Amino acid sequence: MNNKQKILLCGSIIAYILFLVFFIRTDLPLMLVFFIIQSVLLIAFSYLCWRSASEPKEELDQLRAENVLLKEQNEKILDEAHVRTSEKDNALKAAKEELVDARNQVTELERQVSSLTEELNSVRMEAMAREAEAAEEDDGTSFLPQIRKQPAATINIIEVAKNAAAEMAEAAQKAGLTIRIASNKDTYLVKANPEMLRIMFRNIMDNSIKYMNRHGVLIVTISNIEEDLFVVLKDNGEGLAESETKHIFELNYQGSNRISGNGLGLTQAKAIINYYGGTVYAKSTPGKGMGIYIQLPTT
Repeated sequence: MNNKQKILLCGSIIAYILFLVFFIRTDLPLMLVFFIIQSVLLIAFSYLCWRSASEPKEELDQLRAENVLLKEQNEKILDEAHVRTSEKDNALKAAKEELVDARNQVTELERQVSSLTEELNSVRMEAMAREAEAAEEDDGTSFLPQIRKQPAATINIIEVAKNAAAEMAEAAQKAGLTIRIASNKDTYLVKANPEMLRIMFRNIMDNSIKYMNRHGVLIVTISNIEEDLFVVLKDNGEGLAESETKHIFELNYQGSNRISGNGLGLTQAKAIINYYGGTVYAKSTPGKGMGIYIQLPTT
């Protein structure tokens, strides 16, 4: 009960008491006045009581309505979150499936690359064998059978080059040629027969000694890239024209600067290189010397 209700109730009680007093005195006008006042006060009191009872209900109804609205909003938010979570789960699942497919594709590509590498190596070995057999038939000698009879071993090609240079030192000095061995390492290993590689170096060095026709230098550079060795024998002699350079490894070929010999030295050198799975080519410019470029596998 609030203050207004208390005041109205007290007022109605007082009016009732006065009504009784004037009723006893039989004062009809005043009795009617206080009766009316009491009635008004009771009506006002009743109205306030009704209002007090109805206001909490309205507030409760409003709170219930707000609660329903909040519940609907929460359900909507939960539904949206569930949808987003489902979308993320689906996207993650799709990404995982794509990753698995990509890994399978990589595995398949690796298998194909491995297969192609094996086929390439097989083709390369067959080509090398055919080239070696062709070289054997072309030179009409028993040189390749001699190579096959020599056991291969893992050797330091730098030591072989130095030994060959020492053997050719006297002839080079007479021709005014200095032979130098250049390498950034002391050891480069290759699987071959040391005697065959010595012959290869000697034949190429002998070719420079014969055809330099001037005092100069022959630099033998040895290096590697991954599993391949690279040997470059470069002199600063008179050189040859390109049209002649491409034939210098052919049997019995002698260029315009021919001196003597049967032209077998460079053919033998190429046969040795090819037999051990390597390649060789020459590059020359008239007046700027001759370069012999050799590639050999380390195994």
